[in-house]
Amino acid sequence: MILNLAVALSLVVAPVPRWDKTSSDSPAFLTKDHEIDGDLAIALDWDKRPVWRMMRWTGRKWRTVATPAAFANAKNAEVSRSWAFAGRGNAIHAWRISGTRWRDQPIRSAGRLVDAVVAAGDEVWVAGASKRLWRWDGTRWHRRDTPRNVSQMLAVGGDDVWALSGDRRTPMHWEGSQWVETALPGDKLPPTPKGGISGSCGTTWTEPAVEITDWAAGAGGDVWASAEIRSHAAKCVGHVYSTLKTLALRWDGGQWQEVDLPAKLDRLEHVAIDASGAVWFGSADQPELVFRAGAWRRIKVPRGFETLEQIGPTADGRGIWVWADRIYRLSVS
Repeated sequence: MILNLAVALSLVVAPVPRWDKTSSDSPAFLTKDHEIDGDLAIALDWDKRPVWRMMRWTGRKWRTVATPAAFANAKNAEVSRSWAFAGRGNAIHAWRISGTRWRDQPIRSAGRLVDAVVAAGDEVWVAGASKRLWRWDGTRWHRRDTPRNVSQMLAVGGDDVWALSGDRRTPMHWEGSQWVETALPGDKLPPTPKGGISGSCGTTWTEPAVEITDWAAGAGGDVWASAEIRSHAAKCVGHVYSTLKTLALRWDGGQWQEVDLPAKLDRLEHVAIDASGAVWFGSADQPELVFRAGAWRRIKVPRGFETLEQIGPTADGRGIWVWADRIYRLSVS
């Protein structure tokens, strides 16, 4: 995608970003089911049969580490800070990892694992299906069910936690004793698309709505989100949709505010915040923009770069991880 520089008046020339390729001892890095957080990464290895692998960043390369069978053979898995989570059978396993030791704090009869985040060392939140959610206080799990089904969670810190509704249209904020729904900006929505598509999805579209595609929290408590205004094929909602506009959103402490982008983007699906407070946005095709020191800067990807799968902050604060055909460390001075 080529940015329209004629209209990007606030787009400034950035220093040449540093792209460092990293290596791994596992072919699981070539798969598309994965997650990265700090110095831990997980991926679903399809070499012989689906097996979850975990890799740890040594400072020089990604090295596979031994995992419990319940993690390796899980249906789905998550990683957050020094915790790993896996759904297997009717239980959700939550391990706190210390060196090579895995200490399990399972949630029995929990059903399917949806997402999990660590807000602090002993502050862990796990979302399951059917509005079920649990909070670990360092000793035991407490039910903290949400008003809506959850698709994704975000931990700002301590008691400051967010849960995103299953349709990705309603962010829910934990207010200490209850979940409070917040509204996304939607005053000026594009019209519903005309025409339809062939096949079983029908020929009509749903009314456009703002949907968060990803979100991130910074060390200072900032919360940013990438979002798209989408209209879904009426008979295949959630599977077939049209992106009508992309949005960058920021929580100002009281409401979600739209932040003007300097150029039109076709997609906006990833966001991460590094230790310096820089907010990085990316699309499926490539990282498109980086917001730093109050100005937008364009990022040019290296030759041979494939589809962007995920971005996330590094543990040492030096830029972000960019997961494509391999994992890169991206930093801008």
